[in-house]
Amino acid sequence: MENAVRTRAVGLVLSALVVAGAAGCRVAKVSDFGFNPDDSTEIVQRALDSGAGKLLFDRQAGPWVVRPLFVRSNTEVIFEEDVEIVAKEGEFHGLRDALLTLKGVTNVTLRGLGRGATLKMRIKDYQSSNYERGEWRHAVNLLSAANVMIENLTLADSGGDGIYIGANPSANLCRSIVIRDCVCDNNNRQGISVISVDGLLVERTVMKNTRGMAPRSGIDFEPNASEQMLKNIVMRDCLTENNDGCGYELYAAQLASGSEPVDITLENCRSKGDRLASLKIALGVKSKKGLPRGRVEARNCTFADCRSQSVRVENKPAGAMDVVLENCTIERRKGLSRGIPDVKLVTDDINAAPTDGVEFRNVAIRRANDEGEWFAVSQMPWSPVGMDNVKGTVRVVEGEKSKTVMLDGSWCKTVFSRNGERYAMGEVKFDPSNVGRIVDENHGESVALSPLTMRFTLNALVYAAKPGPVTFAARLVRVNSRKPKDGRFIVKDMHGRTVATLPAAGEKDEARTFYAPAAGFYRIECDVKPHGLSFASCDAPIGFMPPPDGAIDIYKSEGDIYFAHGEAEDETFFCGGSGEAATVSLFAPSGKRWGEWRNQTDWGFARVGPDAEAGLWRVEVRRPDKGFTWEDAYFLRTAAPPVFFFSNEKYWISGK
Repeated sequence: MENAVRTRAVGLVLSALVVAGAAGCRVAKVSDFGFNPDDSTEIVQRALDSGAGKLLFDRQAGPWVVRPLFVRSNTEVIFEEDVEIVAKEGEFHGLRDALLTLKGVTNVTLRGLGRGATLKMRIKDYQSSNYERGEWRHAVNLLSAANVMIENLTLADSGGDGIYIGANPSANLCRSIVIRDCVCDNNNRQGISVISVDGLLVERTVMKNTRGMAPRSGIDFEPNASEQMLKNIVMRDCLTENNDGCGYELYAAQLASGSEPVDITLENCRSKGDRLASLKIALGVKSKKGLPRGRVEARNCTFADCRSQSVRVENKPAGAMDVVLENCTIERRKGLSRGIPDVKLVTDDINAAPTDGVEFRNVAIRRANDEGEWFAVSQMPWSPVGMDNVKGTVRVVEGEKSKTVMLDGSWCKTVFSRNGERYAMGEVKFDPSNVGRIVDENHGESVALSPLTMRFTLNALVYAAKPGPVTFAARLVRVNSRKPKDGRFIVKDMHGRTVATLPAAGEKDEARTFYAPAAGFYRIECDVKPHGLSFASCDAPIGFMPPPDGAIDIYKSEGDIYFAHGEAEDETFFCGGSGEAATVSLFAPSGKRWGEWRNQTDWGFARVGPDAEAGLWRVEVRRPDKGFTWEDAYFLRTAAPPVFFFSNEKYWISGK
């Protein structure tokens, strides 16, 4: 019976292919080139390179077991119903090895017949210690490809994405891509990643169960450079489900005002049970090239049972690209929304304008009774302006009660004012003449520093009690596979003159020594973007300051931070994150707990006023509870200068 069904299916396929063959296309079955149940790579690649216009993967006694394969232009690859293409065990050690790669090709179709076919990799292998940790072992890898259709396939268990839509260095985008009736299941990074494309249609496609490396979303739109684009994109009748990250995510930090305007539309799409936001839109506010233009619109979409905010918009001030939700529904089962807003606007950068310019057209929110506010805003308490351009109509249904909320300027003013006081940030400049006392127990001996990793740009101060050597030990902490910046330590005196240039840190604790020509303070600068530095020890008092436009960024590490609070000093301590959590406790010099922020994902703050204890305050940084993303946490003070120490044995106190 099975053979008969198979014969009928192949017959139907070949009948269809004969028509195409009459138009000049060669037709071939992969099995005509052979079959090896242990490794068919050479056989399949010969078939793909044969020049056949249409190629049929026909069913065999077992799956087609392969190593990385490459598809050529002008090829239609058809998979017989229930065919499996399976990654060979023990292979794919290359970080960018993909099951199928379409690089610089045009006019390619990958289509499953009947119930569809499966392209399957070995996610658990790639997540094990036997493999170099990576996020790019995709099932289907499109690089600067054009006129590609992927239809009726399941793409599962990849070490990266089910489908990656990216670019070669020489060509910055894909063009005219169609993904239809596919399932992206249990992939390591994303169901689908979209880096740069002009013309993308995703229809009736499911992206579910993403587990592994961040962002872990159903689909993630994330250009890598300002010249790349997200243009003419439509998702229709799609579903994201049970992903460990977001459902639908846009991270446009690399786009700028000169980039092609963003154009993304979601129509009749659904999200169900995703752990982070159902829909997340985030921009990068530090770009010196301005913010991206364009529009992201969700129409007739349903975002259900999200375990965090259903809709989250980050760092998108008014004047940047438009965000519109029209006739959308947000709903969650009882218990899922307790204390969590359904919609949240977040600004997590120190000097950024508030997130603003979001429109809600006839949006319905259904939630259980007494489970908190449906809307929240997390803006910088020191922001000079508020949001005033969130508009539309939202109908909130809580149990048997229903209310309609008109979003206008008056409503914005009321919501934004909930942030409370405004704070004036202190100057970051350091004045050595304002240092009153140096604390240096065990003078000249190295002391251990708290094992915390600081990301991006190091801005440290060190005090030499007399002319002579100063030694510290540090190591590089990698965050991803990107090459770090120069990474050398540049030591300068307080007049900006370079005293020493020290070799970059390796990935193990290594000592670095410079010679201080005179007693006094010296500045140590180092740029290891996008990675971090962890200091192990120093034989002199050393403190760390945030960059002028940011905060101290602690990456995925636990330990104690200290700061010296002077008598009659009035300041505010801030801790926070951008959706990534940490648990933070603040203790006065006497040991009294002054504040606690458990699983803090946004900005929290506590006033340390002139009546507070003078002396060394301690900040305890610990990992969040299970279920929260643990990566970057930020720390800042309004004191001038806002110095933090990683030891309670060597530090200084400002003021006379």
